[in-house]
Amino acid sequence: MMEILLFGSTGSIGKTALGVIKRDKNLKVIGLCAYKDTNMLLRQIKEFMPKYVCVVDEKKGLSFKRNIPKNCKLFYGESGLEEFSKLKSDISIMGISGISCLKPLLTNIPYTKRIALANKESIVIAGDFVFKEALKYNTEIIPVDSEINALFQLFKRFNANDFNRIYITASGGALFDYKISDLKDVTLKEVLSHPTWNMGKRITIDSSTLVNKAFEVIEAHYYFNIPFEKIDVVIHRESKIHAMVELEDNTIFACIYNNDMSIPIGFSIYYPKSFLSGNRIGFKNKFLFSFQPLDKKNFPLFYLILDAKKRNDNLLILLNAWDEVAIEYFLNKKIDFLGIYKALNYISKNYPSQKIKNLEDIFYWDNWARQRVKGYLENLC
Repeated sequence: MMEILLFGSTGSIGKTALGVIKRDKNLKVIGLCAYKDTNMLLRQIKEFMPKYVCVVDEKKGLSFKRNIPKNCKLFYGESGLEEFSKLKSDISIMGISGISCLKPLLTNIPYTKRIALANKESIVIAGDFVFKEALKYNTEIIPVDSEINALFQLFKRFNANDFNRIYITASGGALFDYKISDLKDVTLKEVLSHPTWNMGKRITIDSSTLVNKAFEVIEAHYYFNIPFEKIDVVIHRESKIHAMVELEDNTIFACIYNNDMSIPIGFSIYYPKSFLSGNRIGFKNKFLFSFQPLDKKNFPLFYLILDAKKRNDNLLILLNAWDEVAIEYFLNKKIDFLGIYKALNYISKNYPSQKIKNLEDIFYWDNWARQRVKGYLENLC
């Protein structure tokens, strides 16, 4: 029996992971953690009967007490999340979004054998610290993100020393055919109408600006120790080819599967064994795969993020926080879509550059950024 802790159980990744888990009686969910969606959480508790439950929102957690079965222990609030993160498991699935994942991730590393990590920001902002901690406790970290997971699979099948380049594919998001000048009046519905994936709101919006793809380039660098100059991004609208590797003889091998997150989640749980998703592409129907280069003019934030990484200071932390808060403002219809671009461009030119020496620095500058971005965004409203 493989015991699993699931962080972010009521989100997109969490619900998909539970769909994979319930197909196998040898997988047991011992803990479910959600931020505040207690209605969904209660349904999950009734179906999976975990020993432990965590509600991160303290008020929601306190009111949720009466709904917990007697044989189930409830944790709530930030202190509860820390305790929950210290529970022992065979696998922890990290589906928490944003920088909020970093503390539970680092806390959990000593207590689990493997982490299936669906969170980008923890690696982008604190990759050195995360992998150092994982090495210290001999904990595996397997990426769940479809493109990075695809690279992980390819790296296990080829000798990395033979690689000439690696390619990460990008759908281009819902607004791919728009020019920057057309974006001011796009609606929230338009931005969230992703052509190939059904994802959380922030990552759907980040896929239109390609901020998420810049994050994936940085992830690939950390996971596989690949120099940035050997990582390319190519537009592939169909989202069937998730990553490719080019060998020294210029032959290219691709990882191809349907745009179904149960596949990389299942791989992360069962590796090194195979996960049979049942979702085959097949060749009974005609289909085409298309590729095109990235247009620098239409995706300036992609290059802004990568430039911030090259600066090797606190800017990536600030950009991540400003992006997250600006997206919240856009979701609440307080700013237009171009407000996200304006915010990130502004902070990239107006910030106190400081080197990051420890984890405390990361949380300090994240908090510093969040305090200041709201003032800037209020002026845009």
